[in-house]
Amino acid sequence: MESNASDFDKWKCSVTKNTYYFEQVCNLIKLGNTNKPNGIVVEPDYQREYKFNKEKESSIIESLLLNIPIPIIYLSLNTEKDNVLLNVIDGSHRLRAMYRYRNNQYSLTKLKILKDLEGIKYDNLPLNIKNKLDYKTQINVEIIDVSKNEELEYEVFTRFNQSTNPLSKQELNEVIYRSEFSLWVKEELIEFLYKKPVFVTMFKCTEKRRKDKTINYYLYSCLGYAYSGLIEGKNDTPFYVERFMNQMKKVRGKECENKKIKIKDFILGLLEFYRKISFIEDIESIFSKEFITKEKPEGNHGFLISFLIPLTLIYDYLLFKGVLKRDLSDDNYHEIYNLIVKGMKAVKFGEFGGISSTSYHVQKKCIDSVKSSISHLKL
Repeated sequence: MESNASDFDKWKCSVTKNTYYFEQVCNLIKLGNTNKPNGIVVEPDYQREYKFNKEKESSIIESLLLNIPIPIIYLSLNTEKDNVLLNVIDGSHRLRAMYRYRNNQYSLTKLKILKDLEGIKYDNLPLNIKNKLDYKTQINVEIIDVSKNEELEYEVFTRFNQSTNPLSKQELNEVIYRSEFSLWVKEELIEFLYKKPVFVTMFKCTEKRRKDKTINYYLYSCLGYAYSGLIEGKNDTPFYVERFMNQMKKVRGKECENKKIKIKDFILGLLEFYRKISFIEDIESIFSKEFITKEKPEGNHGFLISFLIPLTLIYDYLLFKGVLKRDLSDDNYHEIYNLIVKGMKAVKFGEFGGISSTSYHVQKKCIDSVKSSISHLKL
């Protein structure tokens, strides 16, 4: 099979090597922080959240002072844009560590060799060492021209991170399926939901889960199952997440705006429905075995995808049936809860015994049983 020559032209990397001094690179980052031309943007929308601690940051500075090579920084350049900036494809954390140090945002700590510099910020460095850092320390960069193909930037970033694997699966998803919708979820919806205690509690939001995008993955799991329903033969949650993100990648403009409104309403409705059940039934961890047993889960068992799936689909079913359009009393919620649990217990849901808890057959059996149980609802 012959390759299309135009594909080679479109995706071939044109790379220019360059060298910046420490002071130069920090000044360029400062420009990038305010979107000024020729600035280095260390946090383009696809980059992960900053995870370096002060020890790791200090190690970078110590390496630079000792002329120990650090990995090459890769930047992208798009000269077709009105405002020409350099986006960091690889090396964002290293550059942020440099910039933070030059702006006195941390003191050097746990140095392995330069012990005399322990606890010293940039402004307090001996003048000769400060000058060495600023004017003799070189940062090697390679600039990839993406002017003819903007997608090349994301392709290179993805390939770097698939091979070195510093990103979580969901962090990679948000690059591969980057879209108007995914940026809204990442920059607006998640931030909005984090301000709601009910979301933080139900989805077991921790700082680590927030940073590695685990919470985003949970949310996309919920949406993926809600918008696809169970698909026969598809047993893995990543399939539903990626399928949904790929579908939303194709949605733009007014259609995307309408989707945002519907999805936000769906999530808020789901949270409110299970908040009421949580309050009435005294259940803290809704998306866990506690939903059935009312026994507090231990460790990391306070949030289980295997329970998120049926409870999302059951909520969607109740919406479809119009049950939730009525003015429900606490007794009504209590009855609905008991019928859901009755359906789950009828098929011994939660007693997985080594069988995949997210498999199509396990989940379908549960959903069908709960629907049958709910059919006896008397409102």
